Amino acid sequence: MKKSFTPETAHSVNRAAALRGLARSVFINVICAYFLYRLLEPHFPSGSLLPLAISGLVPLFGLAYGVVRQGSIDIIGLFAAEDIAVSLIALSLAHDATSALVGRSLQNAVLAVLFLGSVLIKRPIMLYVARQFVTGNEASGKSRFDQMAARSDAKRVYRTMTLIWAFALFAKSGVSVVIALTCSTRLYLILSPLFTYGSDVLLIWWSFHYGYSKLGHYADDSQAGPHELAAPLLENGV
Repeated sequence: MKKSFTPETAHSVNRAAALRGLARSVFINVICAYFLYRLLEPHFPSGSLLPLAISGLVPLFGLAYGVVRQGSIDIIGLFAAEDIAVSLIALSLAHDATSALVGRSLQNAVLAVLFLGSVLIKRPIMLYVARQFVTGNEASGKSRFDQMAARSDAKRVYRTMTLIWAFALFAKSGVSVVIALTCSTRLYLILSPLFTYGSDVLLIWWSFHYGYSKLGHYADDSQAGPHELAAPLLENGV
């Protein structure tokens, strides 16, 4: 039997799901990475980059967990893989911890270039992100979503969203570079992820409300209310 959502119950469920997802991400990518770095640091020579490199693998285990849970590599998993690849390249080219952290801070800049490129080839990334979250990767939902996304107003909305994300990612990368240049490695491992996740929450909140303000009438036409469609987004840990 299909579960129905009133605005009041949906708000409570969505908020709880969002908090669970945020807490899980912070625990894996901030707390675990930080304490692993602190645990390893005394066992390596001063200035060694190995503790930083090993602590940077923690998000990879989080990605693997998501792959096992979802049963496939999703687009968010690909974003995580891009972050890891940039981190490993930065570590291989770095001469000290500060330059390694600056390299890691360029992750968002690389991602921003990918977002801009997707607009240029008329395949805005945010369209695919929205499809995954809204449909929960179900075939029937994807078919209905693709019909909506083919309309000119939907294309314009997802193009705008992708451009805003690209500019925001460039800005986030700049702030992370400043943190890397002005803070210790230990402090960076706390401040940079917290800033990243905090700004991601704001971007996701804006994207959700902007998307439904422009395209919510399509959800009404398909007899699936905005609160009901929002559930897969938050249940996926965003």
